[in-house]
Amino acid sequence: MLRVQNGDERSYEVLFERHSRAVHGLLRRSGEPPERAAELFQDTWLKVYRGRATYQPGQRFRSWLFGIALNTRRDAARRAGRTIHEAEEDVNLPTLRGNPDLKLTLDAAIESLPDSLREAFLLGVVYGFDHNELAGQLGVSPDNARARVSRARAALRVKLGGEA
Repeated sequence: MLRVQNGDERSYEVLFERHSRAVHGLLRRSGEPPERAAELFQDTWLKVYRGRATYQPGQRFRSWLFGIALNTRRDAARRAGRTIHEAEEDVNLPTLRGNPDLKLTLDAAIESLPDSLREAFLLGVVYGFDHNELAGQLGVSPDNARARVSRARAALRVKLGGEA
């Protein structure tokens, strides 16, 4: 990213090639339909380029990038008048092994989560952000980030027919 800040266009292309799939996946798994995810994806990469000066050396690029993607999605949701909801449950996900249809079921369950829990689950569980990184992305305390992941897991367990 430092090379991009210094005007190296090829480095921007490399970053795009390296991270575009993950950004698009994050936006799709956040519950956006394909067309909307594609628009948000383009907006995200435009903001990355325009905001390249705001990247801080030493900051994890993927965290910064996902923050831009999620903020782009949140801004679009606000403009469209959508709201964020919370869930209540607090248990673990069921084991996913041995069920080839479960991925589709799980994806649908993830998409049905309230925005705040879906983002926490995707970043914390799917993309492996630690609680401090997750807290920074969500704008909450690490304890709140941990609680959101826990509530997301609980809601998913209920949706997937596990015990509460």
